[in-house]
Parts: sequence; structure tokens; C-alpha cells
Amino acid sequence: MSVKSTKDAAGTAGRGGPEGRQGNGSAGLTPRDPALVRNVALVGRSGAGKTTLIEALLEANGMIARKGSVVDGTTVSDSDPAAIHQQRSVALSVVPLPVAGMKINLLDTPGYPDFIGELRAGLRAADAVLFAVSAVDGVDAGTTAIWQECQYLGMPRAVVITRLDHPRADYDGVLAACRDAFGETVLPLYVPVRAEVTGLLGLLSGKVFEYPAGTSGPSPRPAEPAELVAAGSARSELIEGIIAESEDESLMDRYLGGEDIDADVLTADLETAVARGSFFPAVPTSAVNGLGTAELLELLTKAFPSPPERGLPRATDLSGSPVRALACDPDGPLAAEVVRTTVDAFLGRVCLVRVFSGTLSGDTPIHVSGHGLADRGHQDHDTDERLTHLYSPLGATLRPVPFCIAGDIAAVAKLGTAETGDTLSAKDQPLLLATWEMPEPLMPVAIEADSHSDEDALARSLGKVAAGDPTLRVERNAETHQLILWCMGEAHAEVVLDRLRDQGVKLHTVEVVTPLRETFATPAAGHGRHVKQSGGHGQYAVCDIEVEPLARGAGFEFVDKTVGGVIPGTFISSVEKGVRAQMQKGVASGFPVVDLRVTLVGGKAHSVDSSDAAFQAAGALALREAAAAGSVQLLEPVSSVVISVPEVHVGTVMSDLSGRRGRLTGTTSSGGDRTEITAEVPDQELLKYAVELRALTAGTGTFSRRYLRHDPVPGNLAAAAAAR
Repeated sequence: MSVKSTKDAAGTAGRGGPEGRQGNGSAGLTPRDPALVRNVALVGRSGAGKTTLIEALLEANGMIARKGSVVDGTTVSDSDPAAIHQQRSVALSVVPLPVAGMKINLLDTPGYPDFIGELRAGLRAADAVLFAVSAVDGVDAGTTAIWQECQYLGMPRAVVITRLDHPRADYDGVLAACRDAFGETVLPLYVPVRAEVTGLLGLLSGKVFEYPAGTSGPSPRPAEPAELVAAGSARSELIEGIIAESEDESLMDRYLGGEDIDADVLTADLETAVARGSFFPAVPTSAVNGLGTAELLELLTKAFPSPPERGLPRATDLSGSPVRALACDPDGPLAAEVVRTTVDAFLGRVCLVRVFSGTLSGDTPIHVSGHGLADRGHQDHDTDERLTHLYSPLGATLRPVPFCIAGDIAAVAKLGTAETGDTLSAKDQPLLLATWEMPEPLMPVAIEADSHSDEDALARSLGKVAAGDPTLRVERNAETHQLILWCMGEAHAEVVLDRLRDQGVKLHTVEVVTPLRETFATPAAGHGRHVKQSGGHGQYAVCDIEVEPLARGAGFEFVDKTVGGVIPGTFISSVEKGVRAQMQKGVASGFPVVDLRVTLVGGKAHSVDSSDAAFQAAGALALREAAAAGSVQLLEPVSSVVISVPEVHVGTVMSDLSGRRGRLTGTTSSGGDRTEITAEVPDQELLKYAVELRALTAGTGTFSRRYLRHDPVPGNLAAAAAAR
């Protein structure tokens, strides 16, 4: 792109210009026109240089004088670099950049796979995506998977190649890797000047933009003939790529006929192709000397779409009935969404909100609608609250702003019930936005409070942590009674536990207990005699039962075959109650008993001393004696697992499944180079599978699971399983 664009005029293709009105906020943080806003998610692997790139953009824009310093009350660094790095590595954050009368909301997303939920929240709030790829480390499988997800969503994308100043930087190799992973329409707009890597050659403008040490921006100069020759093939490929995306079908014929196509025409077609998500420009950068920062900002403001150019989530009323389609209109009905929730020690709950329609203003009543994640411990709710203050977030700093229009992003403090994924709407016109897809947490972590007095604090803190993390599922297992945190992986689990401990909760982790069950392997008989004498009424009940195992999943049957009234009819159900109660307690290892038929064949009663409680006790005793006389078998839960991996990893994954006592049930091609493997695997072998599959497949494998049935535990493992 050239420094001067054909879309400098306000309103062209929905992109605002310098005459757009600004609000009263600090540093232009409250635009009044959605066309003056750009919401850009910055994604990439951990270590790709996203955070340092943001600091370079802030420095280039005059918001910080140097990295880590303060300008106008704003700081993006911290006295503890390790702490701030970890915070940015695991959480979504927003950095607003006022540029040329516009506002760019940069959404810095985590690079670790465990925090894909935060990344998807960033994609939900964004209208375009900037992929950061290190010139040292290149493209990893996780970045490729995110690219494919953005492609499915139809999001405009661009690539920024970072760390160009590193001694091991390989710009050409990484650019080739990007094109191989993302497609041939990834093409550079600039190439580094090879002599000292302090300048970029604009392939369309034919100018070199140099970044001498100590300067605040680029100094353009005409490219030298040798530099133009060196970039000739890259320039030709870029022009041909742009023309291929042009709606003017005559351009290719004119270009092939030798006509020199005007740079303004090419720039206009480029920007249109980028906005519609069919062309992906690449810009090389260095955060050390600011190389490429001005060019990148120009790309973000002029080629990426404004909020009115993107579609909005589907909205319904609270009953689920569709409403009139929303538009990105500040005067429309209010519809905003919480994309992240944190708890501040002084401000309480702070919600990061993307406004899709209408305008959020301070000191106004709003309606907070629940989000449909009750299965993860996030209960639905519909409450009225009053919005007090709005802020524009930058690092740990919250700057007050008077309002937030459709298309913009703001922080809202002191909402009592709002959680990530909730909808904020007008009190008199409540709405519910369709939620975005959240990944399923598949790694269980069992926790316990250190003491009984810590249990209440643990419950309160879990509610706060879960409010801001829709990828976390909190479960109290009904069979094992363990408190289970279902997490995305080990890193996610560590962050959740740290957040709980930071709130003063004393807790520890324990081994996850797999909910086993017991059943009878062979028929057996049991005699239950409960006889006690005391002053007054005694207790007298005798019953004889026969036990037969049933097919898996058949449940429980109770049959009465007594004759002659040996047990009065009023006490037959008492025997059944006692048997059922003992089944819940277990008869050998303390696990519930399933899939059996109990037949009551005889017994005795006393006219005075027999009672409901006595026959319940006799029934329980009879079942225990039958278990001692017969053979009890342990059953373990088995899940149906669907694993999606690239073809190159199929053999490794199938071999690993065999080692997990898995039974392969099929493989199918799922498109591209990926294969779906289906198998039946014991749950005990899946406790850490979310982490282990990632290691086996270099981060490319995913899986889902659903409970299938309980199967017998192999004899060599039964003793160890019972001991757990």
C-alpha cells in the first residue's frame, strides 16, 4: 500500500476519514461514528512477539515515550515483568489506539492452546484478525488451526511477520511457510531492504521507508534501481494477485498487455479484497526499531473493515423468538455482549463489553440476560441492573469515557450478575444474542479445601472465577462426591488454581476418582437376619434372597416370590428399600451396584417386633451375604471418543489408543488431510488425554467424548482400581 490511499476520504466503502467527529474522551477514545472504529484480534503462538508489537505500535503512536514508560497516565508495562507477561499470555486484553481520527481496538489474545476460549472471545469481539508470525520460529500447527477457524467464519485476515531484527530471522523462509500453511493469496506488501534491515520497500509505491535509529517514524526515499530489481518478482506476484481479486475483469488483460496499472487502482482493489476476506497481505516488522509499524497501522485503518461492514450475531427476545435483524447503529436498540469478566479488588466485577447495536451510557438501567452454559456451572439469569461507569481499558488502566457506541468496546464495572457470554440490552427491550461456540473442557482436576472453614471461601471464589471463564466447568460428582474442575489442559488448571489461591483460598488437589460400579458376576443367595432384643419392643426380621446378574444397562429388578405370607405384604417393600440402599453403598469396594435382579424367596416376621426399619436392615444384610458368597465384579465407565488428527499422526494416535486399552471402531476422512478416529476408551485412561494428545500430534489433535457404558475392569487392574 502507498502512504496515500484512495480511501482517505471519509465514508468510502464504509471507512471513516479525518473529518469524523470525536467524543469527549481522552485521546480520542470515544468515537461517535462506527465507521471510525476498527476491532482487530491479534493472534499467534506464545513467543510470536504480539505484546512487544503492541508496545511498538503504542510508541509509534505517541502513547508511550519508550517501552514501559508512562505518557498521559497510561502504562503498558509493570514492575514485575514476569507477572505482566503471564497475565497477557493467558487472558484477552484490549489496547485502544487512536490513529488519524480513528480508533483501533487491538485485542491481544493468548498464545497458549489451553486458552482457546479467550481467543474465541477475542474473535467474537473483532471484525478482522492480524496473525503474528515470528521470523525466527515460523508457523505452528495451532496458528494454522486458528487460521482455518477464521476462514470458516469468513473473517478478514492479514499477516505480520515479527522479530525481523533477530539474528536467526528468516524472512523469506517464514513467508514461504505462511503461504504454504495459509494459502497462495498471502502476499507481502513490503519487503525488507537487505543491506541493514532498517527499511522496507513498498512494492506498490516503489519507495523505501527507512527507520533510522532515534527517529519516531519512517523516512521515505525513492528506491534504488538495484532494490527494485531485487524485488521485481515479488512486485509482479503481488500485482497479479491483486488483479486476480479485482472486480474489473479487464485489468488482467491490460496488465498482460504491458500496461502499467495505476497504483491507486491496485490499492483500492487490494483494500476491497482484504475487507471481504479473500486476500491476505503480509507486513514485516521489528519492535526493536519500529520497522513496519506505520505501514501496519495504515493497513489496519484503511484495509480492514469497520463494524458496519460486518454481520452481527443473531438476536432473539428472552423467549427465543427472533427479533428484527440488528444493525451497527448507535441509535438502534441496545445489544452488547460481555466477552471477558474479571474481578478487581476495588471495582468488583469488571466486564469487557462489545457493543453491537445502540449506545451504552453511564448511569442507565440495563437488562442482563443469561448465556446458556448451565451445564458448566454458569446458571442462566435475567436481571435488571444499573450501569454506573464506562471505561476504556489499556493494560491495567481504566480511563472513564462518557459512552460507547455500536461497534466499539468498553469496560463496565460493578455489574453484580454479568458473566462472560451474557447479553446487555435495554431494560424495556431485553434481548439475547446467540452465544459463540465454546470448546469443551476435557481434563478433570479434583480439589479439596484444606479445612472445613475454607469450604465456604472456596465456594465463593469458585463462583467468581467461573463467572469470567466459560471454558471452566465446575462439577460435584454425584457418585464420588469429589469437586471436579474440568479444564482445557494443565496450564489452564494452574491458572484457575492460582486465581483461587490469590483470593485467599487454601486448597489442594487430589487424585481424580473414576466412578466405578459393582455387579454380580454369578448368581448367589443371601440370608439376612436382623434380630435384636431390648427392654420394650425388639427388632425382628428375616429374609432370604436370590441374586442374578442382568445385561449391562438393564438396571435393577426386584421380584417377590414369597408364599404363605411368611413376610407380611407391608414389609415386602421394606426389603426392597434395604436392598436398594445397600446397592448405593456397594457390597465389596464401596461403589454402587448395578444390573441385577433380586428375588425375595422367603423369610420370617414377628407380630410385635417386626418393623419397616428391621426389614430394611435385613434386606441390606442379605445382599451383603450374597456378595460374600458369590462373585462381585468391578465395572469402569467407558466413553466413545472421536479424535481428529492430520493423516501423518494417525498411526501414532492409534498405537497410543491400544496402550490405553482402547478399542478402535473406525476411521474416516474428515476433509483436507485430517482423519477422524473413533474408539471406545475407559475413562481412567482419558484423565490426561487432553494434554497427551496435544503432545502426540504437535498440538494438531482434538477429541470429543461421551459416556457409553460400564464394562468389567480387567482382573489385573481390579485390585488397584478397588484400592483407589
